[in-house]
Amino acid sequence: MSFSNADKCTFVVDGDIATGLAMNAVAALSLSVGHLTEGIIGEDVKDADGVSHHGITSIPLPILRGDRAALRDIVLKSAEFPDVLVVDFTEVAQSSRSYDEYTDRTSRVTAAELPYIAIAVCGGKSAVNKLTGSLPLYR
Repeated sequence: MSFSNADKCTFVVDGDIATGLAMNAVAALSLSVGHLTEGIIGEDVKDADGVSHHGITSIPLPILRGDRAALRDIVLKSAEFPDVLVVDFTEVAQSSRSYDEYTDRTSRVTAAELPYIAIAVCGGKSAVNKLTGSLPLYR
């Protein structure tokens, strides 16, 4: 699957988790978003010495703070926005010791019951803002 309609990607993190766990969740989500979203990574650039530096994201990536209820609501409401990509990271993912354990444990929980701790919401600015616009920056 490839997603190509992103001019904004926002991360929303549960404000009650430890900072290290929050950074880990955003890092994991970033890898998935980079893999799934066409054109999100810019071209390599050269500095004044001619040294090449790998491309980085070409769109803003604000990180917002929410609570688990807000995260769940965004995930569920995102179904109304077919041109929005939502990648979620749950407590189940963070506490699993292997991908097999994660997939097995997740298969036993509904989307509404999953303990979301971070999500990435990517798409057009208007749609992303409708889903996440009322949340404060993560500080």
